[in-house]
Amino acid sequence: MVQFAGYTQKNLVMESLYKLKHAKAQFKKIVIVHDMTQTEREECRKLVVDAKAQEAKVKSGEYIYRVRGLPGKMKVVKIKTRQQLAAS
Repeated sequence: MVQFAGYTQKNLVMESLYKLKHAKAQFKKIVIVHDMTQTEREECRKLVVDAKAQEAKVKSGEYIYRVRGLPGKMKVVKIKTRQQLAAS
């Protein structure tokens, strides 16, 4: 686990993680994710349950609901399905 002094340094590191795709083979298997507090994990689980419930309500299949955002600022977003995008 790595801890940064502030969010600025953390965000700089997190934004440049795409460079690991082009790294040497020994570094390609590294996985780096945001660490969430217990409260943030609980909130994320609740949002996922809400997203699944909203998706179950919509029978047309036109939209899917997903949880997006940084830990602590997550929200449920409505996304148009690929089938609907191809039809329009």
